[in-house]
Amino acid sequence: MKLDKTLAIARRNEELGGKVLGTNNAHFTALNTNKNIWWFDLPMGRLAIGQYEWVHLLLHTPSTDELLHLKVPTVFLRDHMEGLVVRNEGKRNCSVSLELSADKDSFLKDVRPAGANVAFASFIQP
Repeated sequence: MKLDKTLAIARRNEELGGKVLGTNNAHFTALNTNKNIWWFDLPMGRLAIGQYEWVHLLLHTPSTDELLHLKVPTVFLRDHMEGLVVRNEGKRNCSVSLELSADKDSFLKDVRPAGANVAFASFIQP
C-alpha cells in the first residue's frame, strides 16, 4: 500500500487512540531504498523555543508496510544542532536535514556526511 503523510498520520492516530499527530507537528517520509535512509527536512521555525515540545517523525518502509514513529523533543534537536546539518542557514527557509539510516549497524543514526551521527533510536514509540 502506498502511504502518504495524511494516511500515515491517520493510521498512527488510530493506533494511539486519539488525534495526537497533525500536519504541523508530524513529518513523514518513505524509505529511500537507493541509500537505505529516511530523509527529513525539518523547518527551523518548528524547533524554536515556544513552538512545539515534540517533533513526530513517521518513517515508512513500503516493502513491509512498517510505520515507525519517533517522538523527538525539540530541545534534543536544539541541543545537538552542532552535530546536525542545517540547510540554507541564516535564510528564511532554513531547515535541519536528517538522513536516518535503516542499516542494522547504524539504525536510526543521522548519517549525513557533514553530521556527527546523532542517534534517534531511543525515540521510537511503541
